[in-house]
Amino acid sequence: MRLTKFEVARVLGARAMQISEGALITIETDKSSTLDIAMEEIKKGMVPLRVKRPKIGFEE
Repeated sequence: MRLTKFEVARVLGARAMQISEGALITIETDKSSTLDIAMEEIKKGMVPLRVKRPKIGFEE
């Protein structure tokens, strides 16, 4: 699933907060900033978070 720019921003913030609070990092990296690490995880598709979108459909 491709994320919108708004979903990326939300996931980035949530994941960076998790990392800053001591969550395990899912990739090997030499970065030290939690935002940089989280962005790299997003780019590699290794973020342990899910985005739940509302169902949009036609109701009769």
